[in-house]
Amino acid sequence: MDGDIYIGDVIDVSETNDIIYNPMNISFEMTSEETCERDKEKLSNILIKYFTNYNAKDCYSEDYNSYLRTGVDVPIMLDSEKDGAIAFSNSDLVSFTTVVRESDTQYIYDVYLSLNEMMFNALNEEIYDEFFEKIKLKDARIRLAINNDGRETEKVSFASAFVNGDPVVFYSTYDLDRRQKLDYLASDVSRKSFELYGYSYIFTVTKEK
Repeated sequence: MDGDIYIGDVIDVSETNDIIYNPMNISFEMTSEETCERDKEKLSNILIKYFTNYNAKDCYSEDYNSYLRTGVDVPIMLDSEKDGAIAFSNSDLVSFTTVVRESDTQYIYDVYLSLNEMMFNALNEEIYDEFFEKIKLKDARIRLAINNDGRETEKVSFASAFVNGDPVVFYSTYDLDRRQKLDYLASDVSRKSFELYGYSYIFTVTKEK
């Protein structure tokens, strides 16, 4: 997964309980570019059922591996249940889920990447029936640009991630100026959480009341 996410969208869905769809690129590893070109249409006929506004973009190679790059709209949604589990979209394979916490002085917005595991299992069954292969999440790479599209400096926190290329082990907070961004890359721990539990913590925005 590769794309931008905007703090304003996170705040908006938390205040309105609406869903905002955010364009992203999601790439799927293929055997070769030649195989990708040959199978792109058949694979797309399966993938289109699991994403909003799916489109197949191109086949490319990177680090000696080949991929099909696709464009999709990933929903950003509010976890309104607050039951301890991380909510996920019922109609999209992946979604960004915001959990809102509140203290006497602050609003705290925790953002997760969530997987609809039932849809994932169904997708893998379809892919296996057609190609005798399955999607494996253990090598998933989550790469995002966190953008401040508001008028004020925002406090953005991360843990167990790479931020602007630097390893962030412990919970750390950055001041993100307006119209600036922070580059996020999930760590092995975050990827393992996504594989095993169906969600991965991405970042937190903290705002004073």
